[in-house]
Amino acid sequence: MKQQTFTAQPPLAVKTCFVLLLLAIPLLIVVQQTVSEQQHLQQKIDVDMRQLQAHRQAAEKIRTSQKAFARHQPGSAKTPPDLLAFQLIGKALRDNVALISLEIDNSQHRVRIEVVTDSVNTLLDFTARLQQLAGKVELESHSNHKLFDPPWKVRGTLSMEFSYEG
Repeated sequence: MKQQTFTAQPPLAVKTCFVLLLLAIPLLIVVQQTVSEQQHLQQKIDVDMRQLQAHRQAAEKIRTSQKAFARHQPGSAKTPPDLLAFQLIGKALRDNVALISLEIDNSQHRVRIEVVTDSVNTLLDFTARLQQLAGKVELESHSNHKLFDPPWKVRGTLSMEFSYEG
């Protein structure tokens, strides 16, 4: 009989597992580094968010103290909502604009204004000043008028919406 000799060579499955293990080691290292970097970035985000929250709280305290300071200043009394429209119009008026009529609706914060001016440009300037003060102002109509003594030549109708923060 012929004698058989056996060599101890690992089967193909063991060799394959060994090769896969060698290939997986760099992949596991990359995954570990990525997870570590992600944790580091998350910690940085947490620190930044805490700083942002602290800054927001400080800004809110400053705003609150500024409002309190402004309230205690002489002459800084809040304008009542019934007079706010008059105050806004008064700030926008100039010598070359004359009021004819006002229709104020305080419940809807709207005013209808009729004025006469010496020119269309003056009427547009008045409208622009009101827009800067009140927000929404529309020139509804304008026309040349001979009913008024000079220098009043142009009659205009405006509508204005204002907001009251009380």
